[in-house]
Parts: sequence; C-alpha cells; structure tokens
Amino acid sequence: MNRKGIIMYLKATIMILIISFLACGPVYSDVVWSDEFNGDSIDSATWTYDVGGKGFGNGQLEYDTARQENSYIEKGNLVIEARRENYFGNSFTSARMLTQGRFAFKYGSLEARIKVPDTADGVWPAFWMLGNNFPAIDWPKSGEVDILEIGSKAGIAEGLQRRKINCAMHFSDAGGQKGINDAWLDAPVDLNLDYHLYKISWTPKYMKFYLDGVEYGSWDITPDHLREFHQPFFLVLNIAVGGWNPSYTGVYSPGAVTASFPAKMYVDWVRLSSNQHTQLYFGKEIEEAGNFGVYTEKTPVNKSLTFEDGSDPEFNYGTTAALYRWNNMTEAKPPTAPEGSECWSFDIAAGNWFGMGVFLPNHRNMKNYSDGYLHFDIKTTSTAAMKIGIKSSRGGEFFLPLGNEKSEFGFARDGKWHKVSIPLNRYANIDFHTVHQMFMIAGVPPSSALNLSIDNVWWQPGVARPTPKQGNFGVYTETASNKEAGEFALGLDGDFFIWEKTLVDGTQKQYEGRKSITLKSAPGLSWFGAAFTPNVKHNLTAFRHPKSKLHFAMKTSSSATFMIGAKSGNVDGIGQKWITFESGSDPYGFVRDGKWHLIDIPMSDIATEVDLSQVSQLFQVLGITGSISDIEFDDICFTGGGAPQVITGGGNIPRKVQK
Repeated sequence: MNRKGIIMYLKATIMILIISFLACGPVYSDVVWSDEFNGDSIDSATWTYDVGGKGFGNGQLEYDTARQENSYIEKGNLVIEARRENYFGNSFTSARMLTQGRFAFKYGSLEARIKVPDTADGVWPAFWMLGNNFPAIDWPKSGEVDILEIGSKAGIAEGLQRRKINCAMHFSDAGGQKGINDAWLDAPVDLNLDYHLYKISWTPKYMKFYLDGVEYGSWDITPDHLREFHQPFFLVLNIAVGGWNPSYTGVYSPGAVTASFPAKMYVDWVRLSSNQHTQLYFGKEIEEAGNFGVYTEKTPVNKSLTFEDGSDPEFNYGTTAALYRWNNMTEAKPPTAPEGSECWSFDIAAGNWFGMGVFLPNHRNMKNYSDGYLHFDIKTTSTAAMKIGIKSSRGGEFFLPLGNEKSEFGFARDGKWHKVSIPLNRYANIDFHTVHQMFMIAGVPPSSALNLSIDNVWWQPGVARPTPKQGNFGVYTETASNKEAGEFALGLDGDFFIWEKTLVDGTQKQYEGRKSITLKSAPGLSWFGAAFTPNVKHNLTAFRHPKSKLHFAMKTSSSATFMIGAKSGNVDGIGQKWITFESGSDPYGFVRDGKWHLIDIPMSDIATEVDLSQVSQLFQVLGITGSISDIEFDDICFTGGGAPQVITGGGNIPRKVQK
C-alpha cells in the first residue's frame, strides 16, 4: 500500500455507471442518455463552456463566451450563435460548449440532429469529442474525434462550402507523432437548409461515421497506438470563425470572412444509444465529499490519493497521482514530520526558479470544495518568494502568493513547521469539477540555496455560504440602513483586491462616512481591474426580486471606458456580467463631471448571467482599452432583499428574477 494512500482510490471510487447488457446480439439501440433541449435554459449540470479569444490552437478569430447572446434554448433547440461584434479585442463572438466534468461516455452510438448555418465563407460549425484526460494529457495523445465539421478550405475551393463535410480521428501514432484518419463527403443537398443526422458508432473494435444513416468513414481502433480511443470522451458543440491559413477554414483575417451573421447552429437533440460495451460517466456521481487527503497520514479523511511515479503507459488513463518536480527541487533527507512518519523535503539551489505539482491525468470532481479550504504544513528558513496553486482541465491554473507570517497567506520563515489554510474560492479560473493539479508550489530564483519541507496536504469541503435576507446587504458602506441584512467585513470575510497592481490609491473625497475607494491607473498600463472578493461565495438569492438593486455611489472626470460587474462561480467568463460605461453613452444616468452620482442597477440586469446562489465577486470594475485618471466608489450595497432560496451545498438557480 502506498504510504500516503491510506484509503486506496480504486476504480470503484470513480462511481462509474456501467451499462452492461447481457441480452444476446452485438448491437443495441436503447437511448441511455440524451439532451432534448426542451427546458427553459441550458442545463448547467451537463454543459459548461470554454471561454476566451486566444484561438484555441487554430488561430480562430472569435471570442467564445458563456453569454446568453451566444448560446440559448429556443423552441426546443439549443442555439449556438456566432456574431460579428467587437468583444475583448476580437471581431466575432460565439460559444464553445462541452460536457467535461459533467458527462462522458465510452463506446456507444452518439447522434445529433443539427441544422448548420450557412458557412460561406469562414464559419466552422462542429460536433466533436475529446478524451476525458485532456488537457492534463496533451493533445493529440488524449485523442480527438470529429463527428461533424463543415466550412473547410477544401469546400471553399470547390464551391461546396454548404455540402462538404468530414469526420476525423486525431491521435498519437506508433512513432509518437501526430496522426489523423479522416474521411470527406459531398452531401447531395445544402446542409444549412434543414436538419440532418450526424452520428458515430463506437465499439472496442471500430469507429464508424454517418450522415443521415449513410456510413462514410470507418476505422479499426484495435492497434496498440490507438489506446486513447479506449477511454471516456466528452462532447463539444461549437461554431468557430476563421483560423490560420494552414488551419481548417483558411480564412485568417476578419475582413476575409464573408459569411452572414448572426450565424446560428440549431441542435434539436443529442442522443447516446448503447451497445454491450457502453459505459456512462456522470459528474454528479463522482463528486468527492468529506475531507480529502492529498498527502497526509493522520488527518481524518474520507479518501486519499494514491501515488505512483507516472512511468507506466497506463498511468495516463488511470486514477492515481504522481508528484512531478518541474525544476530545481532535489529530494532531501526529510526532517521529523509534523504528522505521521514521512514528509516531502527538497533542496533548492540558488539562481534558478523552482516548482512542483501533484498531478492527476484524470481530473477529480471537487465541486463540493469550492467554498472550502486547502490546508498544508510547511517549513523553511528562506525568505524567497513563493506561490501556491491548483489547476483544472476546464478554466486553467491559478496561484496565490505565499508570504511570511504578516501576509494574508504565509508563515514564519523560522525553520519550524507552520500550518497554512487558503480559502479555495480565492482561486480564480478554476473549474472545481475538473481539478487535475491538487497542489502546486513554485518560486522565483532564490538568492541563496534553501531547504523546503511540506506535509499534511488536504482539502476541506465547503462551508455554509453567507445568505443575507430581508433588507439591504452592505458591501462597502457606513450607512446603517444599507447593511441591515448584514455586511461584507473587509479583511475578515474577504477583501478588495486590485488585479495585478493595475491601480493605485487616488485622492479620497468620500460620499458618506469616513472613507471611500479612490483609484487611478498605475503608470504605464493600458488596462485596470479590481473586485470585492469573499473567501466564501455568497448566496444572494434574496435579491432576485423585482425591487432588488445593486446600489453604489460613483464619480469620475475621466473619459475612459470601463465596466462594472459581478460574478458567480470560479471560472473566468462563466457567470460573469459586465455593464459598460462609455463616455457619451453612460447607462443609469451617470455623468462624468467629477461629482458623486448614485447608481441603481436592477438585479434583473445582473441575474441574466450571474447565478445568485454562488456569487464569488460581489462588485468589480474593469477597463481594457486604456488607463483611467480617477474613479471613486462608495456606499456599495444590495438593496430590496426578500426571502432567499435555500441552496444545499450551492448549485445553480435559473437565471431569472422572480416576478
């Protein structure tokens, strides 16, 4: 037994729902999973989003969002809508939806009824899958399966943009290089004029691809180098726009995109039919609960990681962990452990950065810990700057600074063991459904050699969320009537954080009380941002009523464009609402005259995107087009609160304001 893996994390702990059919015959047609898109909103228990505008490896031109403008339910269809609009520096917006951490499957027949948009030229709709160990395991080693792609440069060259489709498999070949199997079909009709059926049939022996029931691609997947096609895969639906010249569309500049916008892909349903090998993996069934041990012996935990060295080829498809020392961390003779008999200890040389991480090829669903704590023991005599991070398959990675005993998160650098606890809500851009690095530490090049020891690493599940009710809730106010339902205590419940030192203090002239938040851009920067961020998400469903408002006083004499926002959840861009203030067209009656003005934003404007049951940033300001000379805030509160909705362990509330 692994010394820290006191409770072996076997396959049974993944809670795989295995669909085993013992009846005779090799093929079955029972629909064992589907999304019919018949509800009022997209099911967040099934779908999440990739958000961003960095091109996703193809130089795509769009910024993919989680906004309702780009994905929504309409008349029993999922609609993904690509738009030509300027958004965060991109010329287009769209949506890229996926099920990782929520639903995956291995083997079966997956089919969707889809009406694609007119793709001529530059629009690239797709229905596809990725291996469930992506991106912890690099593409294409993780595997990719394209069930539908349309809008290719080949179609453009042949004048068949609306008819030429392809299916494909991407993998690491026997020589370790990128491999691809693909097949192309010229449909007999323009596919954008009506709905059509796109399907893959997947068994342990083959993958077969179909358009409207007609097979046009088939490959044997039994060779050893195709191991990636014998693991669970998750679903992806998206519309891309353009891409690098060598990429799929060959349309690499916004001006070269001639397709009409908005471009809409309608998905009537997605259905999975079983065969005798089908296995289903539901995110809800694999949520961890209770204290979770990363590296601990004596702390009471419900489960613990089991470690191996990661050299076995099957490691990429398993549930064990590996400790990877990225750079400049040499194993050292361990000191006396603070608990149990062993600990990690490393010698670190001067003049070179250092870092390590606890790596999982297949993510763990740590959803129940997003309002909990990361605990660990640590000791060193070095004053070197360090940071502690975690990483997820959706979202990304995030580090928080680890300072000395006077820091928010830190410890005395006196060579003695110290305990550190970090609120997990403070980790931005982490999808807690898909955590695959459960503990990371890194540091800048130290000026002198040092020894660093770590032990007793564990996760504590979420605590109850603050839930104000019946009245006004104060975020930053000294007016008693504006905090009758409670207040956000700066320095205790969380704090006001300036992002990447983009803002500095200005000259304060408060609206009420003794102080205000007064800011101006740091010299030489072209963007700025800050937010009131709690240690534990807040349940603000008491403010879902028609009379509820986000109230604040604001003043500026600057002409800079900026946004006021609020956010739910931890992943950047998901659960995010931004309201733009632009000189000459400022909303809510705001005037840029250097005088105080009261702003009341109806919560119905915010709740279109923000899940009020899990608000992770209570008030935000962001500018991305330049600096700002002055901006001041005061008297920030939520008003008009009624009875809240009780949420057991958090969750999603429909994005509607009560009427």
